[in-house]
Amino acid sequence: MKIKNFHIRITFIILLLFSCDNPIDVKKPDKLIDQVLMEKILYEATLLEVMSTFSEKNPNFTKTLGAPYFYLKYGIDSLQLSENESYYSKNPKIYQKIHMKVLLRMEKLKDSFDILTKKEK
Repeated sequence: MKIKNFHIRITFIILLLFSCDNPIDVKKPDKLIDQVLMEKILYEATLLEVMSTFSEKNPNFTKTLGAPYFYLKYGIDSLQLSENESYYSKNPKIYQKIHMKVLLRMEKLKDSFDILTKKEK
């Protein structure tokens, strides 16, 4: 009984290890967005997502500051952004670095809002 359980565990571990292997070759997109610009895009996309809660109060929000503005500002389209998101997500070290910078910028923005609200009180 113990030997059978041992073999099942070993088989499970081997299968788990092989399933974690990523044999897919990561191809760079034709129009690669560099890391600095990708950080700016993700930062602004996060802000737009947060600000979308205001769309009920201002029905023109999406038309004015939604995806069309976003794509025009950075000179990209949804396909290019999607391909680059996919590429960077397959390179976790780079992607984590980009997201950490975005998170840092968001923290600074939050801190500045906290300072402003304390001054108003």
